[in-house]
Amino acid sequence: MQLKRLLVTSDELVPLEELKEHMRIEHEDEDSLLKSLLRSAYDWVEQFTNRSLLTTQWCFKSLPLKKGSEINICLPFPDLIRIESVHHVFTPDHKELLRRFVIEEKNGLSYVCLLSKGVPIEIIYKSGFGESFDKVPEAIRQAIKVLAASWHENREGSFCGIPDTLRTFLHPYQVRRLV
Repeated sequence: MQLKRLLVTSDELVPLEELKEHMRIEHEDEDSLLKSLLRSAYDWVEQFTNRSLLTTQWCFKSLPLKKGSEINICLPFPDLIRIESVHHVFTPDHKELLRRFVIEEKNGLSYVCLLSKGVPIEIIYKSGFGESFDKVPEAIRQAIKVLAASWHENREGSFCGIPDTLRTFLHPYQVRRLV
């Protein structure tokens, strides 16, 4: 399996000024560091929750699957907004568009169900809470600010953990898969 982020909404989930207000910083001396910490905190929260926050376009590629078998592919990083395309991939230059597939929702996860031709499947899809920051739950936005502020405060490596409050903020939004 291979998963690649193709495009993410350019809207900022937590604007720099909002983080600076949270941290009570009034100067501009560390703006580039704070922007980097915000981006890193955003990425960490996506990985921890196993979901897209703002609308993100993904390319999912499966391994070759048994020919003729019914396949249920669970798409990583919910919430599914839409499927852009589904292809059988015979070679990098030869892809066949699938027009017959079904999307099933189970326990908050989206599955693409189809009949395999014995080659990898490529699915281009969009997922996330929405295009703008007001679509993302406030607890997630708060978690990003807490994490970025913690990393700023402890940038010398004296504290290696994650603030306990993050798990409280993020637990309801964490997607867990049972294997």
